[in-house]
Amino acid sequence: MNTKGTHGAISKDIKSFYDYVNNHIVTTDFTKQIDDEISYLKLDTKVRREYMLMEARLLDERREGEAKANIATAKRLISMGLSVQDIAKATTLPIEKIEELKAEQV
Repeated sequence: MNTKGTHGAISKDIKSFYDYVNNHIVTTDFTKQIDDEISYLKLDTKVRREYMLMEARLLDERREGEAKANIATAKRLISMGLSVQDIAKATTLPIEKIEELKAEQV
């Protein structure tokens, strides 16, 4: 959903929701309910802790996925005959890791 795009014909509630998301402006009962719920959740330390743990897990998963993608890319570049230094530049993997991957492919 692009809250900053061209809106065209949209309902008052959707327009107010966009205004709330973009500028934190409460203009309708709908956005008031959203704002009240967010305020309540911000005060709940258990919810805040769970949210922070979820964010940390998502970040870890994202990093793990990027590392796997870099390793897969490095393996393809090794098979193409690129130098270890060039592969390190392309993937941001340490040279030691690329040399290890290269030894595994032999």
